[in-house]
Amino acid sequence: MSPPAPPIDPGAAPPLDPAGAPTFSRLLVPLDGSRMAEGALSVAAPIAEAYGATIVLLHVIERRASPRRHGEHHLTRRDEAEAYLAQVASGLEAAGRRVERHTHAVPVGDVAKSIAAHADEHAIDLIVLSTHGEGGLRDVLWGSIAQQVVEHTTRPVLLARSEDETDSAPFTPQTIMLSLDGTAAAEAALPHAASLARGLHAVLRLVLVVPTLETVAAEERATATFLPGASRVLLDVQETQAAAYLERLTAAAQALDVAARGEVRRGEAVSELATDTGEHADGLVVIATHGRTGLQAIWNHSVAARLLKRTQAPILLVPIPE
Repeated sequence: MSPPAPPIDPGAAPPLDPAGAPTFSRLLVPLDGSRMAEGALSVAAPIAEAYGATIVLLHVIERRASPRRHGEHHLTRRDEAEAYLAQVASGLEAAGRRVERHTHAVPVGDVAKSIAAHADEHAIDLIVLSTHGEGGLRDVLWGSIAQQVVEHTTRPVLLARSEDETDSAPFTPQTIMLSLDGTAAAEAALPHAASLARGLHAVLRLVLVVPTLETVAAEERATATFLPGASRVLLDVQETQAAAYLERLTAAAQALDVAARGEVRRGEAVSELATDTGEHADGLVVIATHGRTGLQAIWNHSVAARLLKRTQAPILLVPIPE
């Protein structure tokens, strides 16, 4: 029985290609007529301003839809949906935003699939969804429209929490936190995080959590128990490697005029990341995901699911290329 080997290669950090940086020029915001759903606009509008982007408003008529949703009247007819989107667009245009609006008038049974199809049809760079209801983001993984959209699309999805209709504060993140684990899969979200940090004038925080002897993964727990000294040494080596790895990524981001810093934390991943988002309530979290396979995150499926349940911050889910 041997202790776990450090998985981080400090020389593996790739350069950032400025020519391939995401620009977020077309943002899709699906709306259902509720004021809570409109919470997504408070996130989409500042991004649109930063990138000179077009906000594409979409309403999908749902087959056998409930007449009320989120405690409000639910749009079920084409005429009222078009009038509603026109009203929302008017307010955005008055603030200087470019807006397109589309009503999918043919009733559909799968709203999420229709949203994903519209994202493809209209060359969308980012889908912005408001998650709401009693659990907010805590419910996003279990059967919600937001989860289903992520599973149907290969485009980044930004989840903005909206507890009620009073949520209208502008989205002005001071930090963009990208969680990394030293793998190429995790780095798939780095260009998006760096682009948003630059566009929104925020600090890019590259965070990597290294476990302690007490918080190693279950499959390594027996080894840590029987070989605590060797395991502790290797975890300390992993911390050193993580710091070197983040230093290279930070330098690559700074070379593109992105304010960036690397941060190594020790402990259990979910607890550390959840605490981190609580400490930086004015931030945005970026996570790479295998969206088509059920929101499997960059380091561990259960970690992603539990983090999404516990954080209050907006979360950008970036699909990992297959």
